[in-house]
Amino acid sequence: MNASLSRIATLSLLLLALVDDASATAEYDYKPGELLVIKDGKSPDKKFSVVAGDPDKKGGFGGVYLMDAQAKKVLGELKDVATNLDTAPDAYHAHWSPDSKHVGITSRAERHWAANVIYRIENRRAYSVETPELLCHAIPDFCALTKELGRALIGEECGDMPCRARQNQSGSEIVKWISSTRFVVSEDSRWQVKTRDPSPTLGNYAQVEKEENAQTDDVDDFYDVRFKAEGRMRAPSRGQNASRDYMAR
Repeated sequence: MNASLSRIATLSLLLLALVDDASATAEYDYKPGELLVIKDGKSPDKKFSVVAGDPDKKGGFGGVYLMDAQAKKVLGELKDVATNLDTAPDAYHAHWSPDSKHVGITSRAERHWAANVIYRIENRRAYSVETPELLCHAIPDFCALTKELGRALIGEECGDMPCRARQNQSGSEIVKWISSTRFVVSEDSRWQVKTRDPSPTLGNYAQVEKEENAQTDDVDDFYDVRFKAEGRMRAPSRGQNASRDYMAR
């Protein structure tokens, strides 16, 4: 393979360690009934904690839960958090809003996939809300191109249709809360695109390398694309999903 850099227009940001780290699974052997606070899991008002472990007292890893930090009572399971890879509490990262009314949780769904979910905390319950996806807002032309070519996301197979765009890495995480209702989210993904040069669709948020196959004409050239961006977003109010008034930058 002969690799040549055909375009560089990157937006620098802190790389997601959860995505780039392909290390072994982070495991912890929980005792019956043991619950441990995840990374940054305590809410700013000290009323809640996000914990991982075994609330059923059977031993082993049961999932991730919202807990009353004062009464030490489990209030409910956070079922949308990805828990199928890691079990250790430090493998899960919470991002609380300053007023403790929203929390984002990042964890690995697969070795190269860091998933981010957001909950609204109300009446001592956690309500899952829409999580932002920057790719199709920052570079909609590239998003449309991958759909046109036929794409497979992480963990998906191409199926019966031709698949010329494949996502090999994905990561999303809240970087910081700007206020009680607004936050910055970062996204980092990698794609492999065949037959079509995606450079004109990438704007200022991605870089692409062309890989030319010099051994046979039967295999298409392909392009490795890395997307990196940050975007501002407004947290949802009661009865609403996440606002779409954020901007990739």
